[in-house]
Amino acid sequence: MSFIDSIYEKAKADVKTIAIPEYDNDYMMKAAVKAHHDGIANILLVGPAAEVQARADELGLDIAGIPIADPGDETFVSALLDRYAALPEKVMPKSFIAKRITSPLYLALVIEAVGDADGTLAGVNATTYEFIMAANSTIGLKPGVPTASGMLIVEAEDFGGQQGTCFGMSDGAVCISPTVEQHASIAIASCETFRAITGVEPRCAFLSYSTDGSGGSSEPVKKIRDALALAQKLRPDLKIDGEFQTDAAIDERVGAKKVKRPSEVAGRANVLIFPDAAACNIGSKLVLRFAKGVKQYGPLYQGFRLPILDCSRSDTDVTLYNNIALLSVLAADQQS
Repeated sequence: MSFIDSIYEKAKADVKTIAIPEYDNDYMMKAAVKAHHDGIANILLVGPAAEVQARADELGLDIAGIPIADPGDETFVSALLDRYAALPEKVMPKSFIAKRITSPLYLALVIEAVGDADGTLAGVNATTYEFIMAANSTIGLKPGVPTASGMLIVEAEDFGGQQGTCFGMSDGAVCISPTVEQHASIAIASCETFRAITGVEPRCAFLSYSTDGSGGSSEPVKKIRDALALAQKLRPDLKIDGEFQTDAAIDERVGAKKVKRPSEVAGRANVLIFPDAAACNIGSKLVLRFAKGVKQYGPLYQGFRLPILDCSRSDTDVTLYNNIALLSVLAADQQS
């Protein structure tokens, strides 16, 4: 069974409600309606009811039975604002949210914040910055988490390593140049997300141009070592190691040659923590373009109090359907 087929099965086994605010994107609407009818998720469309119905009619989609949260419904919005204001976990005051709740994106996130949706999927129309700002203002970060981050799931069908064919790559989406504390937090969050999505024990490698000091003691390498030490201190139960060059992290033969000490990660890593967003963004796109049989999913956002998923503006209805399934599985794990 492929990775994504296993995700479909998990999503159908514990169906979650996913809020979709980008009803005005054709690909998003097609994916959302199909996911609802296939039992991948219970979909909540968010937007003016007449516009949502008109878009569905234009596309020939049957949305009978799919609820719509209308920002123009004053009674509904007023009650929702009161519920949000009463939350112990509310991020911003009611007055701040009230000025923005006419936006379907903000409305979807507030609906999730009060517990009427299990996840929010957006990003085909909204930029990552817009989505992050909205999520920060409504659901907020988990206590003690210094940064949000995003992890890609990469499935390399032809990879022959003993760690399998699925890898996590972080963070090419959110935290541009992480501090030591943020870098450690990204690694820990990525381990948790990888386990939740794949069911496989994470073996997490901090990547660098250096392996165990081979690149000297430059400031970039020192920063990675400090982040590694902090992550290991905070979560000694996790298999986290480094600093490793990519080949030493994922190739068992190279790992054994370059890492002259016992390591449960070297050569067997399945979660790869890049030094910064530029490295992860560049690296993940190179993998996707150069290698055959490689598929990418996500990025799955991490660090937020509740699950959300940011899509790419180039996503198709197939990609978005997969992301709905992924977000459903992530939501189910977070609630377990």
